[in-house]
Parts: sequence; structure tokens; C-alpha cells
Amino acid sequence: MRIAPLFCYAVLGLGLLVNGCATAPTPQEDSLKSTLVRDIAPQTREARETIGRQDVLTQAAFWAKEYDKNPADKEAALALARIVRTLGNPERAAEVASQALTLYPKDPDLLLVAGQAFVENAQAANALDFLRSATVIDPTNWRAHLAMGVAYDQLEKPVQARAAFNRALALQPDNPGILSNLGLNYASDGDLTMAERYLRQAVAQPNAPVQARQNLALILALQGRFEAANAMASEDLPMTQASKNIDMVRAMIVRPKRWEMLRDE
Repeated sequence: MRIAPLFCYAVLGLGLLVNGCATAPTPQEDSLKSTLVRDIAPQTREARETIGRQDVLTQAAFWAKEYDKNPADKEAALALARIVRTLGNPERAAEVASQALTLYPKDPDLLLVAGQAFVENAQAANALDFLRSATVIDPTNWRAHLAMGVAYDQLEKPVQARAAFNRALALQPDNPGILSNLGLNYASDGDLTMAERYLRQAVAQPNAPVQARQNLALILALQGRFEAANAMASEDLPMTQASKNIDMVRAMIVRPKRWEMLRDE
């Protein structure tokens, strides 16, 4: 490791100083030695297990320090990649996970977080290599199949995306995130009836995310069912904001040429 020689050199230096003087180490020397060990040694198992109770930023700082001490520490690399991805920095997450994978090329957790990060960073082609490897190692990894579906959708390959989403759904029936992605997949392929079907299944789940309901509102509006769309959108948004969103979709349908002009401005 890059830091190990520094540690040995510092400790040996103290040892030479002590031997040369033939006296007991001074309190200052003991303090310096303790500081060097504390800064370089990883945190205790108890500290690592309890850090998850802290806020996200504290966790990020903790794992960043652990990773800096030893980039070959798989646990620290995985935790840091996950946390920075949560904080909205997929580029850094992909970098950390990819570097760790040079040492642990068959670790399914690192493969997954690398693939997810590349998807979120709009690098679908790179993501697929990691995600395929993750599903080969563990075919039951539904998160990897889900991420593969999103990657294929980014690459405008709706059929392959749908197959990946369906594999994920077979492993996690009624998962609202998978159902919502399937719905959007059908919508992008022009099948609004199937899109509505899957999105209605998604919003029917007790843990359905807000985005699933907003996606369903969009699909209803695209079918010209503006009242139903407005009612769905207003479940999570203020009425004025919901109406504004639906009116925008209505304008897209009624005046498509004008909408294209606005997009180009």
C-alpha cells in the first residue's frame, strides 16, 4: 500500500531516535507515534458497524477517510461507492467501484454498484459489462437486472430492456420500481395501454413512490384523459402545480409544432 512504507519509516525513525539517545521515549514521542498509528490504522469493527446510524454526510466522510487510508480495503471501497452514489455523484461512485474491481473482479456487490453508477451517469454501454457479470455470478440479483433494463432503455433498445425488467419482476413480484420502469418502457415504445397497466400496478403497491403516480398521470394525459391525469398528479403535488404539468402535456398534444419550437429555443 502507498501509506505502509511511510508508517514503517516513521516508526523506525522514532526507534532510531530512542536507541540513539539510550533513553525512554518522551511523552511527545509517544503522542506522535500514537497519532501515526491512529491516522493509518482502520477504524474498529464496532465503529464501522455503527456508522450507519449517522447522517449520510457523516457516513460519507467516515468511509472516504477509511478508503484514503487503504484503497485496497474492499469494505471501505464498496461503502464509499454506495454512499457517494446516494449523494448524487455517480461519476465518483463508478470510479471507486471500478478501481476496487481491479483487485476484486468477481465481487457481485462492486459489480452492481459500478453498473448502477454508470447507468446514472448516462454511460449505459459501460454499465452493461458490469451488470452482465453481476447477473452471471448471481442470476437472482434483481437489482442488476433492473439496472440492465434501464441501460438498454438508454441505448434505445426497448425489447432487450423489457426482457431485463421482466427478469427482475420475476424475482421481485409487485416491486413498484420495476413495474414503473416497465410502464415507461412500453410508453417509450408507443404502447400507452400497456404502460398504464403496469403503472397502475405500481401505484397500487403500499410502498409506491411518488414518481410512479406522476408517471401514471403523464400516461393518462398523453391519452387525452386530462381530468383523471390531474386527479392523479394532485395526490402528491399542489393542485396548481399538478394542473400546470397536465396543461403542459395538453399543449404538447394540441400544438406539437409549437412544442418542438420551444424545445429548440
